[in-house]
This record gives sequence, structure tokens and C-alpha cells, in this order.
Amino acid sequence: MKLVRIHNVIGAGFGAFTGYVASSMWQIDPRELVLAILVVSLVAAGGYAINDVYDVEIDRINKPDRPIPSGAISVKAATSLSYGFMGAGVFLSVVQGYVQFAVALLTSIALVLYARNLKRTGFYGNLVVATTTALSLFYGGLSFHSGFWVQRIWIPVIYTFLLTLSREIVKGIEDYRGDLANNVRTLATTRGVTEAWRVARISLIITEVTSPAPLFLGYNLIYGVILVPFLIVTTRAVLSETSETGASKARSLLKGSAFLGMLAFALGSLPVQFLIYNFP
Repeated sequence: MKLVRIHNVIGAGFGAFTGYVASSMWQIDPRELVLAILVVSLVAAGGYAINDVYDVEIDRINKPDRPIPSGAISVKAATSLSYGFMGAGVFLSVVQGYVQFAVALLTSIALVLYARNLKRTGFYGNLVVATTTALSLFYGGLSFHSGFWVQRIWIPVIYTFLLTLSREIVKGIEDYRGDLANNVRTLATTRGVTEAWRVARISLIITEVTSPAPLFLGYNLIYGVILVPFLIVTTRAVLSETSETGASKARSLLKGSAFLGMLAFALGSLPVQFLIYNFP
């Protein structure tokens, strides 16, 4: 459970759920929805496991309690589990269609390349994580694949991309010491902690400034009630930080914003008729 970061896997599955219901406006085909959640969750589980395989030396410094450096599981077993999870996810995606299969396969390849090489390239690695995270919502929408699904899904996809990008940069600040010792090229280690905070703020400010837009693009008021206040609090907290010590708190707030964002898009896509009928 700890190897695959089960709470993050649940979050990825919830992303697929959000993408599906946001695209379909809750016109749910249970089979397609369940398949979307399973595919995304399995690929994500494999991605988290393979990340630990390649991060074992860094984790000995930053997170010695992780399963591999602590001796709870061997590198070989973790590698097998990783490819097993991703393989199962890609196999299930075939049931949904060729496009879904392509997205699941390419995402799996990207996660392996990220863990093996791209994570140490700094900002490019952050972009890969942000893209693959946003793809969990896109995959949910793709599983509906009908009507105006693209017009409905691009908003939460871009929101998730920007918020995840900010979070990954902040994570690099949090792991600055271990990354520096292992020659990992993050924004914090190559451009300095101050510059990394600046880029994280830019991404987050863009997200905050554009956050009311969905209210004018078909999402109901529940979206704004859930997300906008917390996002403002998160932005203010990140704006006030300038050092490594505040990175952990900022990352937690960004994670909370990501979850609330998915919840806001899911409930914000409920049809107005449903709200009027059920909440007079």
C-alpha cells in the first residue's frame, strides 16, 4: 500500500471519475466509468512504484522510511509490481478502444521515462508529472467520448495541469537537500530556491485568476463555493513563502486544492435541472 501511495492512487481514480462526470454531465454508463477508474488507478499505482525503484538512493536521505530503503520490499519485487500494475491498466484500456489504449500506454511509458531519466531534468520533469496527472481527467472524459465532451473536459484538465505543476516545483524545494546531494536537476537546485518559488507562484496565480471562468462556461455555483475560497487561501500561503521550511505546508495546501478542484468540477457539472429538482 505504501509503495504505490494508495491515497494518491485513489486521487488518480477520482480524477478519472471527475473527468467522466464533467464530460457527461452525469449521464453515466457504469461499465465505462468503472473501467476508466480502474485503468487510471492501475497505471498510477505502477507509476508510483517505479518512481520508488529509481529514487531509492535519494529516499535514503529524504525519506528513509519508504518501503525500499527501509527494507520492507526489494527493488526486484517493487519493479515487478510496478510493471504488473501498469500492464494490467493498459490491458484493460483495450476493452474501451484504441484511443484509450494509446493514452494508457503512452502515459505508462512517460511515467517510466520520468522515473528513470526525466525526473532529474528539472522543469521538464515537472511538466511530465503535471501532464500525466491532468491526463487522468482527460482519460475519464475520453471514456465518455460523446457529444461536447472535449469542450467540457479541457477546463478541469488545464486547471489540474497548472496546479500540479506548481505543486511539483514546491516539492522540489522541499526535497532540495537530498536532490542537491544526488545531483538531481530541479528548479530549486539549478536556479535556486527563490527562483523556484517565483515560478510556482506564477503557475498558481494563473490558476487563481482564471478559476471563476468555469462559472461562465456551464458549471454551476457549487464549483465556486467549493473551490475558489480555498484556492485563494492556498495562493496567499504560497505567496508568503520564500524558503525551504515552508515548502511542506505549501505542498499540502496545493494537494488539498487539487482534491477540492476535482470535487468542485464533479459537483459543478451536475445539471441545473437536477439541482432544482433535488434541492428546492
